[in-house]
Amino acid sequence: MLDRHYLAFHQPADDDKASYTVHQAMTDYWTLHGSEQVSADAIRARLKLVNRFIDHELTTGVLREPVLPKVLDAEWLIRFRKWGAEIDPVTQRRRDPKTGGWTVSTRKRARSTVEESIIQLKAALRFNVKRMEAVPELKHLPRAAVTPERNFRLSLDQIAEMLDYTAEGDPELSPAHPARLMPLRRYLIGAICTLARPDALYDISVRPDRQQWHRNAGVLDLNPAGRIQTRKNRPALPVTSLLANWLEATDDRLVCHESVAEEDEDRWVVQRPVADVKKARSVMARRFGVPVGFGPKLMRHSMATLIAQRGVSQQEIPLALGHVVLPPSTRRYVIFSPAYLIQTKQALEDIAIELARKMATPLHAKPTQVGPDGRRRQT
Repeated sequence: MLDRHYLAFHQPADDDKASYTVHQAMTDYWTLHGSEQVSADAIRARLKLVNRFIDHELTTGVLREPVLPKVLDAEWLIRFRKWGAEIDPVTQRRRDPKTGGWTVSTRKRARSTVEESIIQLKAALRFNVKRMEAVPELKHLPRAAVTPERNFRLSLDQIAEMLDYTAEGDPELSPAHPARLMPLRRYLIGAICTLARPDALYDISVRPDRQQWHRNAGVLDLNPAGRIQTRKNRPALPVTSLLANWLEATDDRLVCHESVAEEDEDRWVVQRPVADVKKARSVMARRFGVPVGFGPKLMRHSMATLIAQRGVSQQEIPLALGHVVLPPSTRRYVIFSPAYLIQTKQALEDIAIELARKMATPLHAKPTQVGPDGRRRQT
């Protein structure tokens, strides 16, 4: 708080501006702005990558202290891109479920990740323009220039097989494996019914204070109460019958782990939110032959393709994905209209019916009921 107060009111002198470093700019940006944003984790990771590269160049003698903004030129960008995408690998540790040992693997960092770090650095410098003599001209590459076009999509048959897998588990691992896959199953249900981005899926909650599920109106607002919308807009969507079924079977977060608690002869279901399903999703992706490089947004892209194939208009799809934003005054009323995204809702209803026919396991949630004591029990 003292740092924030100082930075907010301090008027830097000319000497201060002449000695203001890149490290200070990133730190001050994080203290005053970045740490308060919804995307704080991503901001921190991007700035950390830039910081590691500067430290690397200081160690190798390419740069010298103090590292001032004026050294960030086109040549520096070339070196950063080469180091980030080709020289410095991303290291991943995985635990073998059979042996219990850890394996370490490396891969090259995506060029788009490096460009996002450059964009974040530019934001940090612009934010602190009054503290430095001049902001360097850094030109980042557009996403289309660093991300190859990807045409792989999941078919309806593949999605049905994935849902069956999350219900049955892998019998070679353990009898409890299906229970461990419940968060992934709920994640897939949410992705199928909402076309939402991964971070929005983890945020879906039925708690009244979140003001997301408008049960009577049949609308789910992907943006919870109190959260400021970002450029990646979270739309409100009509709730399909499948999604309503799973929301009715939820106490708080849609993506959660379920276990059975016992006391004497009483048994009830306990739901616990999870941070993510990355590991389970990665294992499933390898199991079903998903090409390397296709991450958690694959389901969103696949579902958008499937509803487009069912005739949903090019006006509705961008609205459902959050790419097009309604004016605030219009949004307050339109989203509660029965005609709001009617084509999208019907297409998702049809997809759910087709999935149920293709699957070997039930698509809907197990029937449960909340008793007078507030505990959820299977019926």
